[in-house]
Formats: sequence, structure tokens, C-alpha cells
Amino acid sequence: MHHKPFGLVLAGGGARGMAHVGVLKALNHLGYYPDTIAGVSIGALIAATYSLNRDWYRDLVAMDVSGFPAVPDLRARHMLDRIKNFAIAGRELRALAFGWGAGEHTVDWGRSVIEELTLGKDLGSGRVRTYITATDILTGERVVKTRGNAVDAVYASSALAGILPPFKDGPHLLIDGGYSDSSPVDLVREAGVDCVITIDPGQRQVDQSPKNGLDVFFRSIEVTHNAFSRSRDKEADLVLRPDYGVSVGVLDFAHKRRCIAAGVAAVRRAAPRLETLLTPVCESLQVVSAQ
Repeated sequence: MHHKPFGLVLAGGGARGMAHVGVLKALNHLGYYPDTIAGVSIGALIAATYSLNRDWYRDLVAMDVSGFPAVPDLRARHMLDRIKNFAIAGRELRALAFGWGAGEHTVDWGRSVIEELTLGKDLGSGRVRTYITATDILTGERVVKTRGNAVDAVYASSALAGILPPFKDGPHLLIDGGYSDSSPVDLVREAGVDCVITIDPGQRQVDQSPKNGLDVFFRSIEVTHNAFSRSRDKEADLVLRPDYGVSVGVLDFAHKRRCIAAGVAAVRRAAPRLETLLTPVCESLQVVSAQ
């Protein structure tokens, strides 16, 4: 299928960002292949994997998620579960107070997962023009990566404050890209594509109250990111918002496959709009003439 050149913005969203995998798979199934992708946080991981790894879908579906930090549930009913969760909470508090965060001990594991998915390649060697964004915690500015070690770029874009240590990159100290720009539509627009499609994996979690301070911490980040994304989304030609059917937390990767399926469903719902948006003008005129 011949279509207009278009770009994708894969916003951050933790586990819910696995919806990006389903969106890409469904778009490709319909014959739509992006010319440019910008990724933030987990969107950076998926963008880089899609660009650098021919087996991107298989490998992302099978991605090892065992090392993600556990979120303690201090409301657990059973005493043994409560003791276990208090132990987790204590470990995370110590890591935050005396180190870089709850996931500091998972850095090597996380980088190995990124390397397996991106094949250890240079970001600039992909089949799709790829932008990865991070935030310089020293200046508050957005930093954009288009080349260099993909593992470093993706890790920096995903280094959530309080969870993972920042990444030292020359004069920059980089953390999660969502803090400075959760949906960098402008990068894709300026790349010269005709259309920009944003995948916003955010979710308004109004059905459940926060369980503890850590949950409030994650929710507060989401509120900020969602507000920023909504303002950015106005600059896109189409915004896809997956519906997960249940509440999915930032680190709730147990719902990985559900999120992927939600991405597929979002594309199916938008199929008529996609066809209108991406069909070249000349082909549209031919159809009208034939009628």
C-alpha cells in the first residue's frame, strides 16, 4: 500500500506503553509503515527496538519483565503478605534515602534487556528515523538522541526519578524524557512527514484510590504527564488512546499482553480515520473520478 509519509510519537506510560507494540503491529498489518518515530521512556524502548530489530514484535512480546521493582501493597489481607510488602517498602525507602532509588539494583538487568532488544546497535543505523528524548536534570531541558549507543539512549529516556539512577552523558545528567516533554510531536513534525500520529497510553485511574505514598508518587507523575500530553496532542493529526479495560499501574507488567491487545484494538477503531488521513491526494482523486 502506498500512503503518505507519517510519523509516530510513542509517549511514556510504564507498563501501559506496551500498547505501542500492538499499535505498530496493527499499523503494519494494514500496510502502514512510519517514516519517523519519536519515543519517550518505554516508548523509547519500543521505538528503538522496532527500528533496529527485525524480530521486534516477537522479542517485545517475550521481553523479560521479571526485574521491574515491585510496588508494595500495604493493604494486603494476609499477615505473611503484609510482612512481605513491608519488607519491600523498607528496602525501597533505604534505596531512595541512601542510593538512587528502588530500582538501582536492577540497572544491569535492565540494560541487558535493552541490549537484547536493540541488538546493541547504534541508534542511527535503524530502518526508521528514530528520536529518543531524555531530560537533563541539571538544566531541565529536553535532550534528543538520534545516534549513538541505543542502550544508553533508551536507558536515559527511561530513568524514572526515585526508581533508576540518572545517566551521565558528557555535560548532561539524564533522566526520564517524560519530565521535559511527554509527547514530542514537534520532533516528528519537523522531520518533514505529512501526518503525525500520537499514541497516548495514559489512563485516568479514578476507579481506585492510591494504596500508599509510592502509589501517590506515581499518580502525581501521571497527572503532570497527562496534562502535558493533552496540550501536545492538539498538535498531532490523530491521537490513539488505548482502552485497557482494567486499571494498569506504571509497573504492572503482568498486564503486558492486555496492553498490547489494547493497542491493536485502538488501531482497528481508527482504521477509517487512518485511511482518510494517509491516502495520497492523487489516489483519492482517482477514486472520486471513478465514481
